Amino acid sequence: MSLMTERSKDALIGVLWNWVAFAAIGAWFGHDLGIYPTAISAQQIAVLHPAVPDAYNVLMAAGSFGVLATAVAALAFAYDAIRYGIRTGQRRVFLLMGVPVVVAAAWLGGTHLLPAPSSAGTLTLAVGYLLLGVAGIAASTQAVVTVVRTAEFEPRTWRVGGIAAAAVTAAMVVATGATIAWGVVERINQAHPSDESGWLIVTAVMAVTTVRAVIALLRVRRAPAEPKAETPAVA
Repeated sequence: MSLMTERSKDALIGVLWNWVAFAAIGAWFGHDLGIYPTAISAQQIAVLHPAVPDAYNVLMAAGSFGVLATAVAALAFAYDAIRYGIRTGQRRVFLLMGVPVVVAAAWLGGTHLLPAPSSAGTLTLAVGYLLLGVAGIAASTQAVVTVVRTAEFEPRTWRVGGIAAAAVTAAMVVATGATIAWGVVERINQAHPSDESGWLIVTAVMAVTTVRAVIALLRVRRAPAEPKAETPAVA
């Protein structure tokens, strides 16, 4: 059975980095999208223009599908990484695997301690804490990438990774289209459209990361299989 080439590994890691950036900004943008601009207005828009909530639901469904595919791949890779760490005695693998868990627990726990953004100071604190979360996401992703480059994985695990990468990329394409559709329909049907800069920036980031993920996925498909090591002839 052919092994995963370094080129294919780099391509899968490229999909991962783009998906992380995509998911982060998508989660931030979609957090209050269902009640935009206000809960009452959202209900009225949903009745008069059902395409708006439909686009939102597609966005949420695509995002959930991407997260599910990521979780399945994470379990497969974690299983092999744990086996590798036990077999080789490399404790560093376990420390790196613990980074995402510790970062997520610490950041989510800290959100309960933040004061309500009622002033410029508390708003600045909230933005700073959000940026701290972004840094934590980057550190966690880098820890995962290091584990992927360090440990040894079964061919079936790489296949799972390839399938998950394809599923995630498809989810990114659908979610980007839904975000574009939501913004266009929302603004067409608003009597006094609000500032579009936030939606445009988010859409641009989602589109760029999606295109980069597609390119990386194509590199996985086109990468030549790593040749098998030849068994020396016995004299």
